[in-house]
Amino acid sequence: EKDIYLAKGYSLNDRVGTSYLEKQYEDYLKGTKAIYETINSHELKLVSEGARGNDIVLTIDIELQQQLEQILNEEILATKSQPNTEYYNRSYAIITDPTTGEILAMAGRQAISDGNGGYKTVDCTSGILTSPMTSGSVVKGASMLVGYNTGAITPGEYMIDECVKIAGTPQKCSWKTLGRINDIDALALSSNVYQFKTPMRVAGANYQYNMPLVINENAFDIYRNTFKEFGLGVKTGIDLPVESVGTTSDNKAPGLLLDFVMGQYDTYTPIQLMQYVSTIANGGNRLAPHLLKEVHASTDGEELGELIYTYGTNLLNTVTTEAAYLNRVKEGFHAVMTKSYGLGKNYIDAKYDPSGKTGTSQSFTDTDGDHVIDTPTVSTAFIGYAPTTSPKMAITVTSPDSSWENPNNSYATLVTRRISSRASSAYFNLYPLE
Repeated sequence: EKDIYLAKGYSLNDRVGTSYLEKQYEDYLKGTKAIYETINSHELKLVSEGARGNDIVLTIDIELQQQLEQILNEEILATKSQPNTEYYNRSYAIITDPTTGEILAMAGRQAISDGNGGYKTVDCTSGILTSPMTSGSVVKGASMLVGYNTGAITPGEYMIDECVKIAGTPQKCSWKTLGRINDIDALALSSNVYQFKTPMRVAGANYQYNMPLVINENAFDIYRNTFKEFGLGVKTGIDLPVESVGTTSDNKAPGLLLDFVMGQYDTYTPIQLMQYVSTIANGGNRLAPHLLKEVHASTDGEELGELIYTYGTNLLNTVTTEAAYLNRVKEGFHAVMTKSYGLGKNYIDAKYDPSGKTGTSQSFTDTDGDHVIDTPTVSTAFIGYAPTTSPKMAITVTSPDSSWENPNNSYATLVTRRISSRASSAYFNLYPLE
């Protein structure tokens, strides 16, 4: 980047921001050099004083940020003493205002050896932008919307939750046989089968048990296009210079379409999941998440100088759907958190009237450092917002490889739930509902 900076008037020995906020906002943060005129070979005349760079004000609430980091530290270290966590070492969490895109707190912490047989944590916040994972059932809201938009299902429609089987592949089932359920309970109970049967219709398949499944492959594009409208599979537009779009594949085997709709095929970063749930929370507007709030001119004292720039809400797109369909998804997310049988109970205290979705995905990890994945694990995620009717905050928590499939012990840690519960309570303790 040397030539770029030289063209802007920098010298080769000037310091510049090289990463994240300092790189993103170098133009605001850089100072101006003093300018001198050469009078003769021994004398210089000051033409203009130098000055330090402008001050930037962030959207981060420092008290909430510090509490979130502490919660992650405590929960990650406590989790490492639980069964089946040999391959777990990190979690990520983000809290935003879903109506503006402002990031109020974001943190990632990773457990490493302390050299004495225990663990300590180090910062890994950059993984929020760069570490995608299979996110599991949190994506089912977007999947359900595709079903409504294409006419494959109608709001309130009932289906039988029973294992499905494609010839030559294992059965695909929900976590238990759920029987006759409608779309709301399919979200509340996280039915896989309701999702499986919907894309079969979207893809024009004639499903018969244990027979080959023939699909129209453009169903993958139909689903991915809607997912992208929520921020899944595209860059979120966050005001930082580094961001992953996650991973995808060109393989369009029929069974993979069924994996896709339950969050078990493409991968997404925590910041993408945050944009997705915020888009649902605010009624369908995909807003760019941002850390910059204001830029002020520098002063000689501690006070802020003249306001130079205010970051406005950046609307990237609006989801293409009928309001009734999106409201149906929101009703399902509310049921996840508030119904007696909803799988999201206790992720956010019920007194805050939350909505959200849990996710559990099969994943894999490299246990011996040879760059080959060799052990099946379970990763967990949660997305949510509160209050439901006028959301003040949205939260995303992910815990890659939080457990592994131990044949002798089925214990699975609830670290994602504990982090979400404590972090959301921390927010509402700072900002009580009226």
